[in-house]
Amino acid sequence: MPAVPTTAALLATADELLTKVPGDGGPLTPAGRDRGAAYALRIALETAVDAALEAEKAGLGELRSMRAKLLCLHHYAGPAPARRAHALWNRLSAACKYHHDELGPSHAQVRAWRAAVGTLVTELAAPIAVVEFPQQRDIGSPSHQQEPTC
Repeated sequence: MPAVPTTAALLATADELLTKVPGDGGPLTPAGRDRGAAYALRIALETAVDAALEAEKAGLGELRSMRAKLLCLHHYAGPAPARRAHALWNRLSAACKYHHDELGPSHAQVRAWRAAVGTLVTELAAPIAVVEFPQQRDIGSPSHQQEPTC
């Protein structure tokens, strides 16, 4: 089984692709570097989501679909990070696909996605505070009944 790259390595790959100066050699065009960076960012986000779900011992290892994992993330990471992860994943997935009649992602878009993925990866790696529901009081118990006052 091949080694799974870490999110830090994937983010570093995206940074390297985004900071290469055009014309410095290499087989990739500027558009190819931007698309490659988007691909590395998408895999970094997927790796961070997998790690967040694994850290919660959610037992979701058998899930293969990223869409299903992103839905489960709402419960484990909260709605705001889960919505951002889902939106970013959708944009990055669209950017990774090559269609000959469509423009690829712009360099500025990929740089903005890099910043957003970096923030989200850090958020998902942080310990998640579990929100518990308040305990219901037993109204009929003697400790909750008020003593009559005179």
